[in-house]
Amino acid sequence: MSTEMQSVFEAFDNYSWDSDPVFQAGYQSIMASMPADNTRLLKAKHFYFSKFQQSFDLDAYLQYEKEKKHALYERVEDYDYENDETFVKGLPEIIKGYVEQQKKGLWDKDKLEFELRKAKAFYYHAKIEQFDIPDYFNYITKKQDSKKPACPFANLWQNKETVQTQDQINGASFVVAEEPKFTGAIKITLSSPTSKNILSIDRLDELQRTLERANDDHVTCMFLTATVYDSPTLPKEMIETNDTKVVCCGLPYEETSRLVSGSDLRQISLFKISNAYYDLIRTLLTSSKPTVCFLNGQIPLNAAHLFLLPKHIRLITEHVLLNLGLELSHSPIPPLTILKSCSKVSVILYLAMAPPVKLRGPELLYLGLADFFVPELRLSDAFDTARTMAICTVPDQAVRLALGTRHTYAGPNRITVWQDQIEQVFESAESFESLKSQLESIHNKWADTILDHWNTLPPSLLKVVFRAVKQMDTMEPIEVLELEQKLNAKWRQTEDYKEWLRSGKNWSDEEDVEFYFTDLTLPSLSDGVVYQAPVEQESQALVCPVTGQTAFSCPVAGVMNKA
Repeated sequence: MSTEMQSVFEAFDNYSWDSDPVFQAGYQSIMASMPADNTRLLKAKHFYFSKFQQSFDLDAYLQYEKEKKHALYERVEDYDYENDETFVKGLPEIIKGYVEQQKKGLWDKDKLEFELRKAKAFYYHAKIEQFDIPDYFNYITKKQDSKKPACPFANLWQNKETVQTQDQINGASFVVAEEPKFTGAIKITLSSPTSKNILSIDRLDELQRTLERANDDHVTCMFLTATVYDSPTLPKEMIETNDTKVVCCGLPYEETSRLVSGSDLRQISLFKISNAYYDLIRTLLTSSKPTVCFLNGQIPLNAAHLFLLPKHIRLITEHVLLNLGLELSHSPIPPLTILKSCSKVSVILYLAMAPPVKLRGPELLYLGLADFFVPELRLSDAFDTARTMAICTVPDQAVRLALGTRHTYAGPNRITVWQDQIEQVFESAESFESLKSQLESIHNKWADTILDHWNTLPPSLLKVVFRAVKQMDTMEPIEVLELEQKLNAKWRQTEDYKEWLRSGKNWSDEEDVEFYFTDLTLPSLSDGVVYQAPVEQESQALVCPVTGQTAFSCPVAGVMNKA
């Protein structure tokens, strides 16, 4: 459109029709003889303006008005509402209203998005710039419909190559905290993917200090996420589930153990890790602020509480995996506090004592160890929506409403395959001996697999785990947490633990189960060895001497820069 023509259209828009006596005389005559019609009025104005002012094409003018109106609607969409203090401070009560309305009927994704867009539209109309609100929503609807695929199964094949997840943060410090500008959630990111976010003592202390910042009044809740470690996969591998993403590799028990020699020093050093970790978990358990975990990779068993506490709101993707079961390590006692919250009580003892089993999204949801599932492709969208809703004065309910609208079916779970036998055998067991006897009498592949696994473990440890699971039924979560920490520390004082360190399997027949449940006494050493996690370093781009290209990996061999 030419500048000259645009000036004509603007002159037409701004013409003083009310003060033009000639036009008003003709206008009154027209209006007296016919019902009101904006189209006819526009045509009358166009005829008059073209005859006495400057001629122009009416269709071109209508297109100009349409583009101007749509530009306004795009300004409504693009306005920076998050940094508008007046809007942000008014939103909590609006969202609280959403929460109350949702109790009367389940909201879906479209309903929530419409209500949020409506709140923004009314605010923009009242405070920034007036516009036709019904026409704005018609425009948005048509715009969205034009982007919908014609194929009803398009979600199965479209947009599969590029996954837009949350921003992957690499920080100079292990914990990157992003506080809300006005009010809302504090985003806490574990940001050392190179080290697989290993939870060394100094990092646990850093995370503890960050949690204290959530006590500020303007923080409504905590969003815990991680820059995941993603191991490279060969393009010619068979099509199968590739567990390449790791949220965190857990506590550095093994790394610390390699640094020490001597039983007493090892006990003290490993207990220091344990103490820092369980102090952090106690802080989370007793915090008045909700914690929302966004998980997109494998979760470590020895630090599962950090991500899967029952009081957390836990959102998972298809990459989440928890390898749960009884296996020898520096801390073999399974996460009892998490198991206690399992919605399927009949399988708690089985999960605590069975061979390690990979629990993925379907199983975690079925067992009540996760709350919401979204595919990785939708993780960023779910996070952004939850963050908007988190400014509400009832953040836990508001975030659950937001994530509930994004929740999708994760697939069938595998626990139900053996659930009847699990309930028949494990739920009714009064003692470890009776449990073992029942499994021996069944004599099928499922039972034999469990018995074969138990034959590789110290008998006393099996009895300890059995007793602990039975005992925790009447205990509070904090008490269960303390029991779990003590049992792991007691294990590290046994002859069986020393035998395991030597890679032997000659388990002691004299280990006393009661020993595990007596008071813990540690060696009288002043200090232990502390493992230091590697510092995250930013990769430097190098120039290839063959091609002259600057890149983080060789364009010929594909070798990554290790500098």
